[in-house]
Amino acid sequence: MTRARLAGLLLAVAACGRPAPEPPPAGIGRTVAVLPPANRTGDALLVAGTSLLEKYALGTDRVTVPDVVASEARLQLARRGFSVVPADEVERATGGHGPISADAAADTAARANLGGLALYVEIRRWEPDAPTHPAFVLVALTASLVDPESHRIVWTANRPASPVATPGEVVIGAAYVTAARKVMEEVLAPLGTLGP
Repeated sequence: MTRARLAGLLLAVAACGRPAPEPPPAGIGRTVAVLPPANRTGDALLVAGTSLLEKYALGTDRVTVPDVVASEARLQLARRGFSVVPADEVERATGGHGPISADAAADTAARANLGGLALYVEIRRWEPDAPTHPAFVLVALTASLVDPESHRIVWTANRPASPVATPGEVVIGAAYVTAARKVMEEVLAPLGTLGP
């Protein structure tokens, strides 16, 4: 069996067995601060700025999967009608370091007075099927909206490990970006329909 057929089969099987995330309760806040995601994979998950050429000759900033996931979360939430706290405000409040738990996310958001809810994302698994020309990236993560005042999780979506198709991508960095876009769109879909 070819790698492409195997990847297609894995994607079909995974899609059938994954439960849909629960919709949020009525009346949740519409302002969200997207905090830096927690990377639990044990891998740096670099997207760009990794090579000597990028780092020294081109001056490319180092970009990781958590950076891309946070960016995609902000975009998806804004499209769904949420008011998203600007990334630079969150950066100042967190120093670029992600909280280690939903409770820590509530603490960070409350201390910084970011307003609204805090989105805490925990990346548990992020593995491409191949180092080049990846057909898919295996992704597991949890996204939670936390109320900073009460420390209560008001909504959560748990995505068990399953493949995310990355057709046509040649390098890992591009596959990671494609996977992040698709996963955050999928996970945050219950929060509302996409706007114009």
